[in-house]
Amino acid sequence: MSEDIKTREAVTCAIRHIGTGIYSSGKIRSYLIQKGYTEDIAVSAVRHLIDTGYIDDLRASRKVLAVRSGKKQESRHYICRRLLEAGIDPDCADTVTASLPDDADTCKALYEASFGKNCGDDVSDREEEFLKLAQLRGYSPETARSAFKRYMEG
Repeated sequence: MSEDIKTREAVTCAIRHIGTGIYSSGKIRSYLIQKGYTEDIAVSAVRHLIDTGYIDDLRASRKVLAVRSGKKQESRHYICRRLLEAGIDPDCADTVTASLPDDADTCKALYEASFGKNCGDDVSDREEEFLKLAQLRGYSPETARSAFKRYMEG
């Protein structure tokens, strides 16, 4: 069977899998390889699906980012890593990550979402709890402390 025919077959297989969902180029490439297509055929099919607008890593990135706000906010580094794990093209992941708000701002937003905007006097006693949460979400200790200070200032 010619490569063009195999590529068209792979494109059809991918479209059936995608349906109305949103998938990244990396996830579809992996899916096609798992289905038995060669790397070259999978890459060619994905390239075709990107060119026709059926796959859009920017749209897939927004899907990943949609659940990473508020109490689930993460640092730029963690979000970039999450995008790459979701099969987003590295150049797209870098572009998306660069467009995100500064870590100091999102860390403060994490504190506000997790502990409320109106910080009371008892909050200063819980600084370690705040810093631990921030570090679990990928923020550096310096960024976490700076955001905590801004949080305390209101």
